[in-house]
Amino acid sequence: MSLPIAQILVVDDEAPIRITMSEVLRRRGYEVVTAASGEEALELVHERPFDLLLLDLKLPGIDGVEVARRARERQPDAAIIILTGHGSLESAMEGIHLGVFDYMLKTSSPQEVQARVASALEQRSDERRRKQLLQTLQTVVSELQGDAAPAREAGPADEWIAIGDLQISTWKQMARLGDRTLNLTPTEFRVLVCLAQQAGQVMSYQQIVRCAQGYDADPFEATELVKPHIYHLRQKVEPDPANPRYILTVRGTGYLLAVSGEAR
Repeated sequence: MSLPIAQILVVDDEAPIRITMSEVLRRRGYEVVTAASGEEALELVHERPFDLLLLDLKLPGIDGVEVARRARERQPDAAIIILTGHGSLESAMEGIHLGVFDYMLKTSSPQEVQARVASALEQRSDERRRKQLLQTLQTVVSELQGDAAPAREAGPADEWIAIGDLQISTWKQMARLGDRTLNLTPTEFRVLVCLAQQAGQVMSYQQIVRCAQGYDADPFEATELVKPHIYHLRQKVEPDPANPRYILTVRGTGYLLAVSGEAR
């Protein structure tokens, strides 16, 4: 089975650099999207997931550091490589504590660009496998420490959270609505699991961020982080996203997953 093609965002306000970098990576077989500004980059990050961001440090308007910070909030699993010019390697790392994988000169050779990107994607893949393994082990330990009777047989039904027609498997990392499997991003899946675990109860924006992303955010930041994921979830879950039956808005507070699945 072939592996998914890595999705890369190249951000640079200098067209020659942007075009060169993107062509180098496309020749390697990656799917590449480009942006000429920090604002454009953040719009793209808001719209779709990326495996890696190749990000210019010096951008007009929203600079590279701020783009990296906001991108990390929305897509915590994405690898980030910082591009810098004029040999200013020290300034490239100043104030950046965002888990940036690497930094390199804009004048780097095509071979070096490809090698750095491949290394960042490999590390990202390894980290995701470690997280999945840890989650699996935690689930196994939790089941072993549970109160299940010895005669109880584990079966597929044990793996699923059922909310009406909606079924979610934290073990298999998948969700179904009736007979239809939902194509969710990792973040969308985590948000849905959080809502399902508190089905029928209101979750604030901050609670959702803490549950799905594992860190605390202020109210404004949490609202901005959660809303896009809820929007995309509704496109995939709701029969009529404009009139949701499952994921309901509690104005000014957050969201809840309706137990009955009836429109409100």
